[in-house]
Amino acid sequence: MVSKVEIIALEKLNTMHTGTLMRRRLALLKYEESFEATDRVGHEDKPMTKNTGIIEFKATSEWTKAYEELMSILAIRENLPNKQEKKEIRQAKARR
Repeated sequence: MVSKVEIIALEKLNTMHTGTLMRRRLALLKYEESFEATDRVGHEDKPMTKNTGIIEFKATSEWTKAYEELMSILAIRENLPNKQEKKEIRQAKARR
């Protein structure tokens, strides 16, 4: 199962570390599309995000809002180079 993603206020998201935000993004992207598309139908009641405070499916307004807020914050953050970019930077420095 995907790690649980809680509904968090935009102000608190702004104070979070970029790595934490990236993990949150990955967790949001791993969610299933909807409750109806899962094998939980017929075995469990449909979870209500408003009651639990936990986002569980992409086909909800809470998921959309959480993802849009997250991406708006990440858009203004400094780009941290990934492994390949770091390698290219090191190699460029070595050539000088």
